Amino acid sequence: MNEITLKRLRLLPVIAALIFAAGLVWFLRSPEPTVIDFMTGSKDGLYHRLALQIKSAVESDHEDIIINLITSAGSRENIVHLDEGKAQLALVQNDTPGGASIRSLAALYPEVLHLLCHTNSNIRSLRDLSGKRIGVGAPQSGTEQITTNLLTFAGVQVKAQDVFRSPFGPTITQLRNGKLDAAFFLTGLGAPAISSALRDGELALASIHTGYVDANSAENTSRTLVNGFRIRYPHVSPNTIPLMAYNGKPTLPIPSLAVQAVLVCHRDTDIDIIERISRTIFNQRAVLSQKEPVFSGIDEQTAQSNLQFPLHEGAENYFRRKDPGFISENAEVMGFILTIILLGWSILNWLRDWFTQNRKNKIDSYYQAVDDVINRLHDGTDLEEINELEAELLKIRQRASAELVNEQLAANESYIIYQNMLNGCQAMLVRMREKIQVSSKENT
Repeated sequence: MNEITLKRLRLLPVIAALIFAAGLVWFLRSPEPTVIDFMTGSKDGLYHRLALQIKSAVESDHEDIIINLITSAGSRENIVHLDEGKAQLALVQNDTPGGASIRSLAALYPEVLHLLCHTNSNIRSLRDLSGKRIGVGAPQSGTEQITTNLLTFAGVQVKAQDVFRSPFGPTITQLRNGKLDAAFFLTGLGAPAISSALRDGELALASIHTGYVDANSAENTSRTLVNGFRIRYPHVSPNTIPLMAYNGKPTLPIPSLAVQAVLVCHRDTDIDIIERISRTIFNQRAVLSQKEPVFSGIDEQTAQSNLQFPLHEGAENYFRRKDPGFISENAEVMGFILTIILLGWSILNWLRDWFTQNRKNKIDSYYQAVDDVINRLHDGTDLEEINELEAELLKIRQRASAELVNEQLAANESYIIYQNMLNGCQAMLVRMREKIQVSSKENT
């Protein structure tokens, strides 16, 4: 062996180590980050603030997920972008019409309809809005959708030029300046924007009903309205604005109605990503609720109830779980180990089957040998032939016993059948011998 060959041989361990190290680095490499486009709402609205907190919590828990927030006019625009595959995540109202590609993660909180008007406007019910100038929310927003349906249901007569569509901030400004008589706002209870609008006493909250009022129960008033409204608008639910919800206002509970705000996604969004986002929201709800109070009411039971859009498979996986467990957290490594174990098990099974078949072939040869002895018996068989057949059976017995001792044959049911055949054949030879001997004595 020359010197060059020796040098090459010395390099083999180094090359093997490098290949192993490269494989280990590839196996343990950080995955490419997944970018999620998240449709929210107006930049100063509640949806956008909630989305900021969800983004912060998810990115903190999962370094491989990056969430890109996209502002919008509201629920209907969010659904359109999601349905067209231009985004993967969105906040929408549960009543927003959407296509077959929309899936739910969780209902987060009820959005309550607030009706603000001037303190001296004498607006006491929905029917008092006829002929008034009304703000119905931003174009393509969930507020516009539920408000326009509610006004039609209540029989409110409003001229097209008296219906104003604009976001929350400009609508409040128009209301304060007297350019609007009333305006609807769909938002979570305790929203800072509502508190700010009511602070100086120029604006007040009005009841949402069509004339029937239960003096003893705002809940009954709300339920009566909603029972009728649901016929044409099924995803609405009764609700009230509680006593002193906004810095001492209102002084009495106010009947209203609500729809759930739901976190939704496109149906093709990765199952594992959606499951991890769902887990983070529920695991971090205490932290989230400290920053945005509407998160405080979220729970797993109501999060899955009465959803317009079916649950995404990733969200279903989260809700069905008890604990992610060691196996799910180490699925890739465990899968590799399991593959090796299954491969080894398959090889062992093949060897066992081969060995069993080999033994079966051998015992079959003994069946055939005994059967050949039986076939050689006939009426003309004499003592000499019987001696030869008994000698043949003895050889068969000795060979089988030797192979059994050497574990070339298994002491199983097949071997017992062979022994029964052998013993049966031996008995036949004995009877044949006795018959010949008796016959010989009679002839003498």
